Amino acid sequence: MTDQTPFDCKANHKATFADISPVLLEDHLRKTGSKLAKQVRERGVEAILEEMQLLEGPPELRYIQNVALMMFCEHPEKFFRYTYVQMTIFPEGSIKNPSLSEDYPNITGSVPQMIQATMERFRNLFIREKVIKVPNQMESLRIMNYPYQAIEEAVVNAFYHRDYMTNEPVTIEIEPDCINIMNFPGIDRSISSATIAEGRRFVSRYYRNRRLGEFLKELDLSEGHSSGIPTIQDELEKNGSPRAEFFTDDDRRAMRIRIPIHPAFLKSNDLEEGNDNYVQNENSLKEVLKEVLKKADFNKVVSIIEIIDRDGEITPMKAKEVCGKSETTTWRYLQILTSTGFVVKTGNTNTSVYKKK
Repeated sequence: MTDQTPFDCKANHKATFADISPVLLEDHLRKTGSKLAKQVRERGVEAILEEMQLLEGPPELRYIQNVALMMFCEHPEKFFRYTYVQMTIFPEGSIKNPSLSEDYPNITGSVPQMIQATMERFRNLFIREKVIKVPNQMESLRIMNYPYQAIEEAVVNAFYHRDYMTNEPVTIEIEPDCINIMNFPGIDRSISSATIAEGRRFVSRYYRNRRLGEFLKELDLSEGHSSGIPTIQDELEKNGSPRAEFFTDDDRRAMRIRIPIHPAFLKSNDLEEGNDNYVQNENSLKEVLKEVLKKADFNKVVSIIEIIDRDGEITPMKAKEVCGKSETTTWRYLQILTSTGFVVKTGNTNTSVYKKK
């Protein structure tokens, strides 16, 4: 009870050196530019793990640290139950029609293998791009339904911060309007509920898997310093997408990241089924908005445009007053206007102003 050693640095008394894949070990060392990569086959797994300070115990009885099994074992679920990625898609939504769903094959392997396979599935099956052709401008506006970097950061965080003693997998649910990524347990209690709701930066000095984080950082999958949440939000903002939301329960048993889809990709907004290109005619801005907005939202956004045409600019507070909508909804309207290329944002978060380009 008094042992404060992080779980990933503790010795595993069930594992043997045969459970470590020389291929995965050598591959990691090669990717990180270590000279040890050329010595794996010659010196053997035990000697290399000793050099990497991944062994515990006296010389006559060496035990492998858990982090080595997370990184270099092809079947870590042998030691950490339910260490895999479970992915489900709800074509009509988990609330509207939860009985209609499709489960994809579970993703297994070492932690880097699972992260890579998960991102390959996202890239091949779910991440899409649309092109908005802007009049009187050579460059087209390119937007993604989900920015790759934001998804990758959320997936890496799920593996970095999960509890490998908890018998629950990393769970990903694909909804028509968002992606939910869940891991167990929830956010550490040192981070307040207000900070979680704000969704900006979670600063904690306690890391469940600090050594695992160091390995992921070597692979450029993680930066540390509590930068994961700002990275997700920055990538979404660059793409013109709404901000990600973070949820946990009172007992902090689970954490869920909700990453919303870019409004231009909502099915009800598509111009033509199966057409990924938005082509606008001479009525420019309003035509773009008709393509990316529901009818109920169109008039609200047009009222913002009228203020910008009249005054040359508008603040988020003024836009909220004009729309009569919540701050979140108003922010989404302003992001849509920004993504069209006709409106530009100036200033920082507290002094932002939206002007006609």
